[in-house]
Amino acid sequence: MLRPSHSVVLRPAIPVRIGKSAFVPVVAFAALFTVFGRQLGLPFALSAVFGGVGGAVSLLFHELGHVRAASHVPSVKPTSVSFIWAGAATTFEGRYRSGRDQARVALGGPTASFTFAFALVAVCFLPSSLAVKEPLLLLALFNIALAALNLLPAYPLDGYKFVTGLLWTLTGSESKARRILRRIGIGWAMLEVPGALVLLVERPLFGGVVVTAGATLVAQKRLLPHLTR
Repeated sequence: MLRPSHSVVLRPAIPVRIGKSAFVPVVAFAALFTVFGRQLGLPFALSAVFGGVGGAVSLLFHELGHVRAASHVPSVKPTSVSFIWAGAATTFEGRYRSGRDQARVALGGPTASFTFAFALVAVCFLPSSLAVKEPLLLLALFNIALAALNLLPAYPLDGYKFVTGLLWTLTGSESKARRILRRIGIGWAMLEVPGALVLLVERPLFGGVVVTAGATLVAQKRLLPHLTR
C-alpha cells in the first residue's frame, strides 16, 4: 500500500500525495531534458531543473484534467492525486454508470496535457529571448508526447479506459467490452513479443526502449491495482 511521505491539499479538497519514490520520474525527466537540451545548446543546469520541475508540473496538470472531468460525473469522486515511481495517478471512489462517463474522464488527462502544451507555445509568441522560448517549446513537446502516449489503448493508460468506455457504450456491457479488449490484447501480444525480440537483435537501443516501456506498463498493472483513473 502506498505510504506518502508528504501531502499537499488542492481546492476543492483533493490531496496530492508525494511518495518516497516520487524522485524517480523527476530524475528521469531531468535526464531526458538534459539530453535534448544539449542538442539545443541549453545549459546543463537549466535543462535539468526545467525538466525535473516542468515534468512534475506537467504530470500534475494531466491528473487535474482527470479530476476536472470527474467533477461532471456524479457516480465517481476523485480522492487523491499521487506522485510515485511510475509517474502520477488519480484515485477515485465509486463506479462509472456508463461507458460515456468513463470515456469522458479518461480523455480529461490528455486534453489537459494538450491544452498546457498549446498554452506554452502561445507564450513563446510573446516578446522574449530564445533562451526562454527553447525550454518552453521543449516542455510543450513533452506535454504533447505525454498526451499521445496516454492515448495508446494499453492498460493502465487513458487510451485503454477510453476505448473500454466506447465499447461499453456500443455493446451496452462493461464486462463484454473488457472481454473484447482482452482478446485483442492477447492477439497483439503474440505479435508484439516476437517483434520486440527482433528489434533487440537488429536495433538494440530502440528495442530496449520498447521492451522497457512494455515492462513498465506490466509493472503498473501488477503493482498499482489500487490506483485508477
